[in-house]
Amino acid sequence: MSKLGNKGQSLAIFVIFIPVFIMIGTLVVDVCYAKYNQRKLDNIAKEVLRYGLKHVDEEPFNNMVDLIYQNDSEVDDYKINIDEENKRIEITISKSTKGFFGSIVGKEIYKEKSSFVGYIENEKIIIEKRAN
Repeated sequence: MSKLGNKGQSLAIFVIFIPVFIMIGTLVVDVCYAKYNQRKLDNIAKEVLRYGLKHVDEEPFNNMVDLIYQNDSEVDDYKINIDEENKRIEITISKSTKGFFGSIVGKEIYKEKSSFVGYIENEKIIIEKRAN
């Protein structure tokens, strides 16, 4: 066979694998975007906890909610439990992210959830991640 005949085989294989490479690329972008939103929620929860613990004696609930929405206006749900006597606050924030690859395979929305608990011990603010 001449070298001219082999060019068609390479082109056919290349055309077959292009959609696979594009799908893998979109999957990577979607997963990275979901992880970005997860970290963003974690950081928001930590900052809101720090604020709440610094102002725990001043009934900080409304200001904490405002702080959540100032940092991310697309938050779906939040739960804040404040125990003023023990100076302990629990916070859970959740958000849904729509992905491109997910709409292709049937999982259109990624749900991120961030849960933290914060308390004051020996006049020091301690923040711990809770299992989701």
